[in-house]
Amino acid sequence: MTKSGFGDRFRPFVFHVQEFVHCTTPRKLANLLLLKLQRWLRRDRLVGMPAYYFIDPINICNLRCPLCPTGQGILARPRGRMPLSELKRIVDEIAPYAYRLELYNWGEPLLHPEIFEMVEYASRKRISVRLSSNLNLLDEGSAQRLVQSGLSQLVVSIDGATQETYAAYRQRGHLDVVLRNLQLLLDAKRGLGTRRPFILWRMLVGKHNEHEVATVRRMAQQSGVDSFSTSMLFVDTHDRAQVEKWLPTDASYSGYNHSQEALENTWDCHELWEGMVINWDGGVAPCCWLHDAQFDFDNVTQHSVRAIWNSPPYVSARRVIGLGKQHSDDIKTICHRCRGHPRYMAY
Repeated sequence: MTKSGFGDRFRPFVFHVQEFVHCTTPRKLANLLLLKLQRWLRRDRLVGMPAYYFIDPINICNLRCPLCPTGQGILARPRGRMPLSELKRIVDEIAPYAYRLELYNWGEPLLHPEIFEMVEYASRKRISVRLSSNLNLLDEGSAQRLVQSGLSQLVVSIDGATQETYAAYRQRGHLDVVLRNLQLLLDAKRGLGTRRPFILWRMLVGKHNEHEVATVRRMAQQSGVDSFSTSMLFVDTHDRAQVEKWLPTDASYSGYNHSQEALENTWDCHELWEGMVINWDGGVAPCCWLHDAQFDFDNVTQHSVRAIWNSPPYVSARRVIGLGKQHSDDIKTICHRCRGHPRYMAY
């Protein structure tokens, strides 16, 4: 769930329409429409290829965010980074079908030494590339390279109006450094005379910072970024300490159904029909919530994206999530446990 004003909704809408038009080809459009039809029909075997991708270039981060497996040091996958050559190989296969590439997940993408080359390569294939960064690591030269790379959108995570509030969650982060680096990016855009990347200031709202939402919104508007939004924090709902410490008192900022005694997230599971999540080591996860390699469906270093897309784990998972059915020969996946409502950090 995100909350924003009219301007903050309208500008992203226009941007995404423009990106969609820019990336569209007849083949991509036909593939996307076919995927959406098959999702509506809850098909377990799909004709076509994923249209959206999360590819994690690196699962290492400079911060220690307390609700992130990477920040907590409990990430159940070896630390590492994807080689540029592997990213190019994957992009070459998916380019005829891919609309959007989220080039991040469990780490800080700007820590990857070849991140600019990765963005540039995918962008040249008419794929809309998005990064999400804590923006604590940047200099003037890197800001210039990032703007020149062809990046479509940059999500900057800034969750407080003061250092104390900001660092309550973005531990080891420095608000003054982030604001300075943000200015470097904005100056680079103006200097190069370009509107890209579209910069979204995103604020994760919890109990520690919900009192500063209006102030942070004003800071974002005054900074000159393209848009501002709030988003929810996810917690392990079976951990009462996490719930009491982090979930906001204003339920409208929460991603959970508070009408039930046991909190359940309101996640709408669609990645099994429209997108694919690929980790730095090639492991294909069912969704972006899962960091443990034991739940991977397959690995793109061993099989093609096309072969994996209708592999037995994917088919079994779509069947149980989409239709609530199981066959005797189904492969049991993590999706059989979560049923479309995964418990964050609990697997």
